[in-house]
Order: sequence, then structure tokens, then C-alpha cells
Amino acid sequence: MFNRDDYVKIKSKYEDIRRKAESNSKERIERLCKEIPELKNICDILSDTGPRVYAAALEGKEEFDKKFEDIKRENDALLQRKREILTENGYPADYLEVKYSCPLCRDEGNVNGRMCDCMKKELVIAGYSSAGIAGLCGRMNFDTFDLSYYEGAERKNMEIVLQKCREYAENFRDTGSGSLLFFGGTGLGKTHLSVAVAKRVIEGGHTCVYTTADDLFSDFRKYRFDNSDDAETDKYSECELLIIDDLGTELNGRDIVPFLYNLLNQRLNAGRSTLISTNLSNNRLLETYDERIVSRLFGEFLTFRFTGKDIRMQKLKKQL
Repeated sequence: MFNRDDYVKIKSKYEDIRRKAESNSKERIERLCKEIPELKNICDILSDTGPRVYAAALEGKEEFDKKFEDIKRENDALLQRKREILTENGYPADYLEVKYSCPLCRDEGNVNGRMCDCMKKELVIAGYSSAGIAGLCGRMNFDTFDLSYYEGAERKNMEIVLQKCREYAENFRDTGSGSLLFFGGTGLGKTHLSVAVAKRVIEGGHTCVYTTADDLFSDFRKYRFDNSDDAETDKYSECELLIIDDLGTELNGRDIVPFLYNLLNQRLNAGRSTLISTNLSNNRLLETYDERIVSRLFGEFLTFRFTGKDIRMQKLKKQL
């Protein structure tokens, strides 16, 4: 499901937009009715349609059917005359109608009990921001992952990695999708595919948080030592997909090992998915953390080895 806080904010935004659109329409009606008496008379008759239909309904079905058709014909004629008056006075024929930003849902966010596409789009955009990838997903997605930087066996390997990551993101579920570990040297596309997975998962209506290892542990320390309310460490355990980029580049410390183990263990036990990328080898991971964490990573995570030559260096050489 989409992030609840994002949903509440966007729903409130829609209500404000709808109220403003309806208020603007009401102001236009009041102003023109003062200027054009015939238009005021038409608007008064049309606004009385509901009570007239209700009164007709009280007279029985046969009488109601006849009077309803009469009311409908009269209203159609009045609406046509209303449009003519507006155009005769230099206004568009729909000038007095409410100008909703989305005519389909009339700025309510749903149509016939289902979320409108405009609302989904707003939630996806908000999801990018909440996840921390708003500035990245435009250039880092599956379509922009360039396999031309890989050659031979390395390219074949990365073709498989790309395909598997795309399938994972497309078929992501709230729980039970499993966790991924990206490992390999620097500049091989781990961050790119991490963001690409996050983008697609968010577009599928799921909550995701993308963070670097350094930011993750910084938030943990703020929460632990500074009693900071801004750290919001709960988001790391509660989101449907947590992405930790560049594990091993953070400032080390003994305190992060139990925190990381507990976080991974909590998410695995809850069936929540985690994606971790690291430049460290198996041995360096063991040296940096401990056997319990490494055992979790290689025992519980689906691993993808990134191979090839540093893409950033390849791009730099092309520019020289």
C-alpha cells in the first residue's frame, strides 16, 4: 500500500483544490448574475431542479415520469440558452462550470470507489520523495541501465542481473518477496539498479525507504545518544522494502553491529524485504561486522555479483 502519511497529505491537498475550484465558480456565477438579469433567472430556475423533482416524486410514478421528462426538457433548453448568453457576452460557454484539475474524479481522488490515476500519480511522486530517491529516479531506472559498458562474460552476467532485478521489482509483494544483496567493486551499477528497483516498487503502490549505510547509522546514533525525534528510525523497520546502499563505507563503530543485526533480523522475521549493496568482499564483511550478520546476508539474501570495469572511470576516459 502507499505511504499513509503521503495519502493523508495528498487527500487534504485535493480537498483544498476542489474547494477553491468550486469557490471560484461560485464567484463567477454571482458576478455575472448581477450583470446579466436573464442569466440570473436561468440559474435560479436550474438551482430549483432538485426540489421540483422531489415534489414530482411524491405524486406517484405515472405523474412523476411525465413531470420528470418536462423538467428535463425545460432544463436542457435553459442550459442551451445559458451557453448562448455567455458566448454573446464574450465568455466561453463553460465559463460558469467548476474547473476541476481532474475532470474524471472531480478532484476527489477516486472514481466509482477506485483510486483515480491522477491520485496514483501524486502518490508515486510523493513516494519517490519519502523514499529518498526523488533526485535519482529520473536518471537511474531500468530503461537507463546501459549494458554497453560491460563486455563478454561480464555482460552476460549483468544481463541476467538486470533481468532478475526487473522481475523482482515487477512482482514485488508486501511480504515474502525476499531480500537481495548486491556486491562487487565500485562503479559497476549497484546504486543504479538499487534506485531502479525502488522506483518500480513505489510505482506498484508499496512503501520503500532508500538510504546509504552512513545515513542509516547516523540516524541510529542520533536516536540513541541525542534522543532525537527527527531520526525517525521506525521507518527503517516498518517499510515494505528497505534499501541500504554502500554498506561498509560508513564510519565504523561497535554500536552499529548489534543495531544492524537486530534490524535485519526483525525485517526477516516479519517477512519484509531488504536490498543491500556493498563493495566489500566476504572476508572484508566478516572483518567489518560479524559472522551473524554475514551469515544472514549470504544465507537469507539472494545474492547478485556485479562484475566489469568501473563505469564512472569509463565515462571519464570518454570525456578526456
